[in-house]
Amino acid sequence: MFNEEYEQLLKKSIEVAPDWLKNDIESIVSKEPSAGISYVISELHHTYTFSIRHIISASHLSSEWSQISRERLNIIDNNIDVIVALYNEAKKNNK
Repeated sequence: MFNEEYEQLLKKSIEVAPDWLKNDIESIVSKEPSAGISYVISELHHTYTFSIRHIISASHLSSEWSQISRERLNIIDNNIDVIVALYNEAKKNNK
């Protein structure tokens, strides 16, 4: 794939990226303006890995949060290049 094709594909991927991902990245960058991309990815993983939310969700007999978090972790893991592009965009907008 040529670099131009990759750039076009990345732009389209950013346009159709889930709103929750864009909002999460914006939120992380606004809280920690000097944070690097590895910190942002780490925070995204921390947000959606097993936590008290899963326990509370299970206590209410709902598996919705578990399903949502698994889907979001899958998106995060499979779209690192899109996350990097969204991070760069958020850093540019945060200045």
